[in-house]
Amino acid sequence: MSSVPNALWLSVSPILQRFNRPLISQLSQDHAVALWEYNQTPDEPITLDVAFVLLHDYLKQLKQPVHLIGHSTSAWLGMIYAQRHPERVKSLTLLSVGANLAVDWQTHYYAMFKTLPCDRHTILSQMVSRFLVVNVLLKTNY
Repeated sequence: MSSVPNALWLSVSPILQRFNRPLISQLSQDHAVALWEYNQTPDEPITLDVAFVLLHDYLKQLKQPVHLIGHSTSAWLGMIYAQRHPERVKSLTLLSVGANLAVDWQTHYYAMFKTLPCDRHTILSQMVSRFLVVNVLLKTNY
């Protein structure tokens, strides 16, 4: 199989690796699939700007357009990239991408992190506690 990928799996969410790896493994049996990863620091603002530039730098090295595959936020990165550089994208596969990227737990976390005099652990603990209470309430009502 060629060492040059014809498909590129985008990964900007390390937590999703346990879901991504089996799919990548399965696809790799018949196709040259490469894994492109970008990991943010825990307190880095949620933005795809740096990831976008790094992805573009990588794709500029390839001689042909590739199939981009992304799940969740990685799918958003792929979609934005395909819109801005369609000449480098052969096709786009989006898995479980939300309708509104601005409405997620990470946005809420960074809003709290900027306004409250608390450390990351305290904010995340509060968010998890609230989520569990809401989840229990929803389950008891159904």
